[in-house]
Amino acid sequence: MLTLAAAGTASLSLHAQSSSPLQSTTSDWSANGRPNRPTLQLAALDMSSSSQPIGAMEEADAADSEAIMPPPAGRSAFQIRPFRQYASAVRFGSLGFGPEVATPLGRRLNLRMGANFFGYTGTFGNGGWNYDANLNFKSGQVQVDYFPFYKAGGFHVSPGLAFQKNHGSAFIHIDPGARFDMGDGTYTNSATDPVKGNATFAYDRTVAPMITFGFGNLIPRNGRRWSIPVDIGVVFTGAPKFGLDMDGTVCDTQGCGKLSTDATAMDDLQRQRVKIQNDLNSYATVYPVISVGFAWNFGSRD
Repeated sequence: MLTLAAAGTASLSLHAQSSSPLQSTTSDWSANGRPNRPTLQLAALDMSSSSQPIGAMEEADAADSEAIMPPPAGRSAFQIRPFRQYASAVRFGSLGFGPEVATPLGRRLNLRMGANFFGYTGTFGNGGWNYDANLNFKSGQVQVDYFPFYKAGGFHVSPGLAFQKNHGSAFIHIDPGARFDMGDGTYTNSATDPVKGNATFAYDRTVAPMITFGFGNLIPRNGRRWSIPVDIGVVFTGAPKFGLDMDGTVCDTQGCGKLSTDATAMDDLQRQRVKIQNDLNSYATVYPVISVGFAWNFGSRD
């Protein structure tokens, strides 16, 4: 019987050792001479081969999906932030000289605002008439730059509104003793009391539509800080109103007299004013815009 008990114990011990993950621990004999029952214990499971807990793996996947590709070397990532990104520029052109600011409204849109100041003083003549002119132009504009070819450079179309306060005046004088045309008549100027006077012009339209086309983006989408914008277009100003007031002594085949008291001469003066006004109505209803500037982009780009 003892031999059979020992053999049974050894067989159970071998069976427990070979059945992973269960292990058997026994002492050979109990105090009363009977074999102890084997005690089975769970072997510790080794979890080190698992990559990560499920929660950590989900967080890592989410982080990977939200990763932003880095920008090209030397360039910052660009995000559109209206009124938080802006650029300022200085413009020179037919509207004058002045500052300009811009901010992006979208990937293809900028809002642009500027002011212009232009003054001119000079002398010129035509048909015996001499003009000492003084021009005083002040204007501002609000435009939206639309970039139809976003990936093909800075070409833009820019509709907008111009706010203008443009006017001018000229002192007119005719050389003493010279012959000159006025209206439908030909006159000889007095040597002692030559004809002279003043001309004025001003735009009735203080707000006018405008459109320009050009190249260059004040806020380059590639992250560059500076740009050189060039624009060409028109402002639909309407024709300015022309005024003419002159006096002096004029001579014709009937003799000499004051222009202001000679009905025929006054009619010719009025015809002269109408002729000039008609020319303005035909050729001066739009004002040409040509400008070039230098811009610098401020604000956050990423």
